[in-house]
Amino acid sequence: MPLERLVAAIASRCERIRTGLVVGFGGEDVLSVLRAIRGGEWVDAETPGDLPFEDAQFDVVVLSGDIVGRDNVREANRVLNSDGYLFFVVQERTGSQGAGFTAPEIYKTVREGFDILDVRRTSRWAFWRKDRTIVVCARKKAWREHRSLVKEGALPLMPFRSRT
Repeated sequence: MPLERLVAAIASRCERIRTGLVVGFGGEDVLSVLRAIRGGEWVDAETPGDLPFEDAQFDVVVLSGDIVGRDNVREANRVLNSDGYLFFVVQERTGSQGAGFTAPEIYKTVREGFDILDVRRTSRWAFWRKDRTIVVCARKKAWREHRSLVKEGALPLMPFRSRT
């Protein structure tokens, strides 16, 4: 069920995918499903952490809900193109349940390098169920690259710099 919701979110946001990365799923069946919806070349990285790929190489990164965390989100940001998307499904946590994320925790994890475009929760009729999930679609912030250029002084015109 979470994989179906994830695939539906990817299909609704991305028209064409040239390159995609799946992290933490560890199965060819996920890759084949993702290739079928939008095509492109998909790569599987079974272990999270420092990904063995160059910067800005993928259009889409899909993270398994088990590995979503600040370090893995930063690594996904590094390997994504400037207009790339991040997708993941996590278990929704309620007050009494110990595992999973709440919506504010997802925001805190993702806010540094991404704009959250869509958060889809399990429907209200299933609110009492313990296996509620949240599907998150986020897009890489473009300003992070421009900000780093300003820090290094690489821009020829700096509008707020004094001329003395």
